[in-house]
Amino acid sequence: MLAYTNQKCSGTPLSIGVIGAPMGRRIQIACLFVLATGTVRVSSAMAQQCPEGEISFIFVNSHPVFDTDERDGDSARPWIYNVANGFHMETDEEFIRGELLFEVGDCYDSFRVAESERIIRRLGFIARIDISAIPQPDGSVHIVVDTQDKWTFQVTAKARLDDGFEFNGLSVSEQNVGGKGIALGAYYNERRERQELGGGIQTQRFFDSRWNAHLQMGRTRVGDALQQGFVYPFVGEVGRYAFRQSFISREELFAYAIPEGTGTFSHVVLPVREEVTEITLAGRLGRPGRLTILAMGISKETVDFTGFARGTEIIQNRDFSNPEPSPAAIADQLLPQTRGYSATRLNFILGQRNLRFQRREGLDALRGVVDVPIGTEAALAIGRTVGFYSPDILEKGDDFFTRLRLFGGFTTGRWVFASAVSLEGRTTISGTPEDRWRDVLGEFDIYGYWQPKMAPRHTLFARVSGAGGWSMTGPFQLTLGGSTGVRGYSLDYSPGGRRLTTSLEDRIYLGSPGDGLFDLGLTAFVDIGSVWKGDVPFGFDSERLASGGLGLRVGFPGGTRGVIRIDVAMPMNGPDAFSGATFRITASELLGLIDGFEDQQLRRSRRGRVGVGILPDPSSGR
Repeated sequence: MLAYTNQKCSGTPLSIGVIGAPMGRRIQIACLFVLATGTVRVSSAMAQQCPEGEISFIFVNSHPVFDTDERDGDSARPWIYNVANGFHMETDEEFIRGELLFEVGDCYDSFRVAESERIIRRLGFIARIDISAIPQPDGSVHIVVDTQDKWTFQVTAKARLDDGFEFNGLSVSEQNVGGKGIALGAYYNERRERQELGGGIQTQRFFDSRWNAHLQMGRTRVGDALQQGFVYPFVGEVGRYAFRQSFISREELFAYAIPEGTGTFSHVVLPVREEVTEITLAGRLGRPGRLTILAMGISKETVDFTGFARGTEIIQNRDFSNPEPSPAAIADQLLPQTRGYSATRLNFILGQRNLRFQRREGLDALRGVVDVPIGTEAALAIGRTVGFYSPDILEKGDDFFTRLRLFGGFTTGRWVFASAVSLEGRTTISGTPEDRWRDVLGEFDIYGYWQPKMAPRHTLFARVSGAGGWSMTGPFQLTLGGSTGVRGYSLDYSPGGRRLTTSLEDRIYLGSPGDGLFDLGLTAFVDIGSVWKGDVPFGFDSERLASGGLGLRVGFPGGTRGVIRIDVAMPMNGPDAFSGATFRITASELLGLIDGFEDQQLRRSRRGRVGVGILPDPSSGR
C-alpha cells in the first residue's frame, strides 16, 4: 500500500517511496497522485471563504501491526509477519474518517486537525497517528491521515509473583472487531478477594455514530455483576453536548488487609451489594481553551450488606478460596463501615475548562506521543437527595453530596508539571454538627518530568501523592504497597486510612530493535511512603518505608504509547531491608499522565460517581 509521508508537498513531489521506508524517507507516490488530482479553482473566492484553504481531499492510510512491504534495498520482512497480520483485524478506513472533525469541503482548521489526531490517538487499538496538511497549487488543502494499529487479538494469562506465584486468570478478546472499534471478549479473573467469570462488548461508534455503548456481565464469588451504559462524550474540545446513562450492579467481596504479625489470618472479607444508576446531560459554552461546563442529572445509589448466604469471614494465608466464619469480635470492628444506604439525588455540575494540549514524545511512553494538558480545570458537583429512602436504611436524614476537583498543568523547556486535587463527601441536613460530614475522600497528586538535553534518552519522573478517607460508612481501606505505592512491598502491606507516597524514577530509552518493530527501555526507581491508621478497621501507623528497584520497559509495536513493565523491587529500610524482592509484570505504565490521577483504592469506595464520566480526568488526554 502506498502512502503520504509527513513531508510537505506544495505543487512539486518531494520523493517517491513506500510505507516500509523510514518516516523521513517515505514517499510519495500518493503525494504525486494527490497533486495530479488537484484541479485549478477560483482561488480568490476560496481565499475569502477559507483563509487557509478548503479541504479538497482526505487520504486515510491505515497500517496493520506489521508492515510487510518491501523496502528500498531491503528484502521483504519475514513471512511470519504476514501470517500474524492474518490474525489481525485492520482498522477500517471509514471508521477513521468517522472520528475526524472535518470532511471534504470544510475550511482547513489546524486546531480541528490537531484535535482529530488527539481523539484518534487515545483509542486503545491505535498505536500511532500522524495527520499532515498538503497545500495544493489551486489554494486547496489535501489531508493525509496515517495510522498504525496495535495488536488487538489477545489471549492473556495473568499471574503475579508478589508473594510467590499466583495465577490471576485468563482472558480472550478482540479489541477491534471488523476494524470498527468494537471490543468483544470473555474473561476469568482471580486476584485476592475478586473472582469473576464473564464477558462483555463495547463499541466506540454505536451504529456508526459518536455514541459509545458497553455491556458487561459476570459472576463473582458471591453473586452477579452487570455494567451497562450509553455515552455521548464531549467530542474533543469542540463538542458542545454530552450525555451519559449508566447502570452498575455488583455483588462482591471487600477485603480488609490485616497488619503482618498482628493476627493468625491475613484478611477479613465482607460481602457487599452495590447498585448505581445515573443519567446526566451536559453542555459547554465558550471557545476551546476557555469552556464553561453546565450539567444536571439524576442518580440513584444503593449499598447493602444483607441477603447474602455468608457473612463476614476470615482468610488464612491469602487463600480466598477457603474462607472461615469470622469471630464476632472481628465482625464487630466492621460495623461502622457497614451502614446500609440508599439515596436518589438530583445533581448539578459546574466546571471551567481552560486547557490546551501539547504533544510530547516519551514521558510515560518510550518514544510514543503523549498529549500533555496545559492550563487549569475546576469542576464542582452537588447532589441533593430527593424522594423517599429505603425502609431498611440506617440514616433517616437527607443529605447533600459534594465533589470538587482541580487540575493544573504547565510545561517549560524540557520540564512538564501536572497536579490534581479531589475532595468529596456528603453532609447530612439533620444530626449533630460534629457528625454531619460522612464518607469524605480526598486525594492529591503532583507529577513532574524532566528530559535533560545532555541525556536525551533519559526521562526523569517524580511524583508526590496523598490519599485518605474520613468518617466512612461503607467499606474503605488503603494499603502502602503495590504497583502504585511503595513497590518493594506487596499490595496488602501496612493497611491504614491515610497514605503519603513519593517516587523518583529514571526512564531510559535504549532503542527500537528489529528496525523499529518494538521499543526497549530500562528504569530505575525509588519509592518512599507512610500510612496512618485513621479510623478504618485494622488500621496501622507505619514508619517511613523506602524501596528501590529496576525494570525493563517494552513498547509494542514501536512508537506506541503503551508500555509493558517487568520490575523487581525490594525494601531499603525497616525490618525487611534488602530482602524479599518483589517481582511484577504490568501491562501499562501505572504512574503518569497516561493512566490518570485517580487512586484505585479510593475509587472502589466512592459512594457517588456523579460527573466522573461526563468530566473525565484531563491528565489522560481526554
